[in-house]
Amino acid sequence: MRRPRILIAICLLVAGGLFFVTASWPGSGLASVKVAGDRYSVAVLPADPVEVRVTSGRAEAVTLAAVMPSMGHARPPVGTVQTDVGRFVAEEDMFAMDGVWEVSITLSGAEGREVITFSTVVSR
Repeated sequence: MRRPRILIAICLLVAGGLFFVTASWPGSGLASVKVAGDRYSVAVLPADPVEVRVTSGRAEAVTLAAVMPSMGHARPPVGTVQTDVGRFVAEEDMFAMDGVWEVSITLSGAEGREVITFSTVVSR
């Protein structure tokens, strides 16, 4: 009676592990990171090139900077190109290597200037 339950539990663990591996497999699609400040809200696709979608507020300019605190790496600010209303794409690659990065987004527009900072894991 106990053996079928153990077998079912093992099958569920294996299925969950397979789901995790395939869901995070490169090329399967990255999830965007949603962050908000006082004036603006954004959804960010943390891949090269970084894409920022302004979901709240009217940004006219967006600048990005990235720091990898654990390794001491820092990128100088990178400009973006507005490709659509509220959609900005980095002009250069941001991430030199895989790992935890702290990204700062500077937004300027009708609502004023604001810097929104968040951490993300980059894995290619």
